[in-house]
Amino acid sequence: MRSVIALGLVAAFALALAAPLWAEVDVNSASASELQSLYRVGPKTAEKILAEREANGPFSSLSNLAARVKGIGPKTIAKWEGMAVCIQPSAQAE
Repeated sequence: MRSVIALGLVAAFALALAAPLWAEVDVNSASASELQSLYRVGPKTAEKILAEREANGPFSSLSNLAARVKGIGPKTIAKWEGMAVCIQPSAQAE
């Protein structure tokens, strides 16, 4: 019985390592709650991102987002590596 439980735990652990802990967030289509899953993004920062995107269109890159949204800089963008992307709207329709 113990070996079955141990085998089950090993399999669960292996699956957890193989699967990503989070999905990539597309900052050009994400909701406020999706944006808040990113490092250092709370409700106020999420609203700033949404307001900037609404006012001036999609972001061309994460660096572009950092340049346009006050409070988000290169260090924050670096922490988003593997967590966030900027998919252009024309590419989303395909």
